[in-house]
Amino acid sequence: MNKLLSYFFLILILSSCKTKVREIDYSKTPKNAKELIARVNSKNKIPEWLALKGKVNLIKDERDVTLNINIKFRKDSIVWASISAPFGIELFRTMLTKDSVYYINWTNKTYFKKPISHISTFLKADISFKEIQEMITANPNILKKAYKFNLVEDTFELRDKQASYKVSADLYRILNASILGGDNELIYEFSDFTNEADFIFPKEFKLKVKSVENFEATLNYSKIVFNEKQKLHFKIPISYVEAK
Repeated sequence: MNKLLSYFFLILILSSCKTKVREIDYSKTPKNAKELIARVNSKNKIPEWLALKGKVNLIKDERDVTLNINIKFRKDSIVWASISAPFGIELFRTMLTKDSVYYINWTNKTYFKKPISHISTFLKADISFKEIQEMITANPNILKKAYKFNLVEDTFELRDKQASYKVSADLYRILNASILGGDNELIYEFSDFTNEADFIFPKEFKLKVKSVENFEATLNYSKIVFNEKQKLHFKIPISYVEAK
């Protein structure tokens, strides 16, 4: 369970390279999927630094636990995360770089360092550091495909055989999505958006993975800080044993 907690935010999501920035008239309603995708992807803004604090509720194999979470992020460089028990005792810490994954389990005094490809092995799906970065910063791009396009009240809907998206008609942010990959299904949802420092960011993030092992995570952020340099401490004690 501990390793799963370490990776709960590392998920499979199809994405494409960001659309080249150009002038878009957001006052005009998009007429088709291509225009909507251009608006969504152009709204994606990844901060240089991001700090998130809150709680995460995890459900797996009928086990339900709520813990404290602390995430620190530096663009194109590092993702650092710590999970603590309700009374503040840190259970484990993990750090990702473009080429490596680091993990410390304070409970059983173990650690490991593995290549970033270990994430794909663990999830049984390909995922890059870039895709992890986009999800943590709530900026997943929509793959350019021939979707069915609909406007239902104040929500745009895109759908094909493998993916569906719902997009806010006023924010042009993804509200929820469902992505199929073989026998696996990923469902995620962003809600309770706030606009701080010119960043539109959700205070709540829900993730559900339907596979051989089902898994659900709900994050509620009580503190969000943009573009303030963070301390990223990660030191493995000499006495700790490397996990196999």
